Amino acid sequence: MDSSAPLRSPSSDERLWSKLRDRVDAILEQRKPKDHAGWFLSSIDCGVESDRAKRLREDAQLLIRGLDSVASSLSQLTGTLSAAQQEVSDLAKPSIPKGSKRENQRVEDENQPKAKRHCVSNEPEDRNEATDNEKLEVEEEKSVDVLKSGNLKKAKTLAFSMATKAASLARELKNIKSELSFMQERCTLLEEENRRLRDGLEKGVGAEEDDLVRLQLEALLAEKSRLANENTNLTRENQCLHQLVEYHQLTSNDLSASYEQVIQGMCLDFSSPIQETNEFDDSDTEAPCTPTSNHLRISSSSVGDDAQPE
Repeated sequence: MDSSAPLRSPSSDERLWSKLRDRVDAILEQRKPKDHAGWFLSSIDCGVESDRAKRLREDAQLLIRGLDSVASSLSQLTGTLSAAQQEVSDLAKPSIPKGSKRENQRVEDENQPKAKRHCVSNEPEDRNEATDNEKLEVEEEKSVDVLKSGNLKKAKTLAFSMATKAASLARELKNIKSELSFMQERCTLLEEENRRLRDGLEKGVGAEEDDLVRLQLEALLAEKSRLANENTNLTRENQCLHQLVEYHQLTSNDLSASYEQVIQGMCLDFSSPIQETNEFDDSDTEAPCTPTSNHLRISSSSVGDDAQPE
């Protein structure tokens, strides 16, 4: 169907969207965080930052142009939709005059002169012709209605497809606008950071006074203090364990020495016990034996040796 506004071919739309997507991907790749050292070196170089801000501005301008082209395409779509609605209304209008044509024909048939109707010979022929004409008209109207219904269905499907395409383009336009606003905010942040770094370098402020470096240094100092406290606690526990080990070694050495002395000074009596009936026998007949009172006990020499070291 013909439209008042010129349509853009789908290939040109695809090229436009592909260019926009490639540009947005390139911008997102540039926005990825780099390592801290490379970022710190690039932040020192003010010229590089200014070039980056210029590139971001150019990208924002390019996106604005793309949004303008999308808006123009949306206006063209609205024009095509309005043209389609106009054609649908034009197709729906002719059904009314055909009904009026029927009524006009009926009125003309009724207003015919009565002299013709009085002719007996011409009445059946006129009736047959009238019925044939009515049948032909009915068939023509049916064919026209079928064509109208087909055209209406085609127009409706086309209108629905154009409406869905317009809705999808509107959604993409909203997404691009949100990304553009985010990029503008990022540009302002980068410009402010660049200005702050340039002012700091002009004033001779060291890089250690940067906010990020300051936060990292604070975190490192806190970790250092925590590790120092843990180290002192561990050294104290280590000293206590060394003292316990030395004490156990000393006690084990003393116990082993005293046990050996006890074993060496011990004397056992394996002789038979003395009978009570031999109490009044002569002393010459008695055999020498160890005293029973010191049976299985430590001798006096061993006791004296045990008492000396301490």
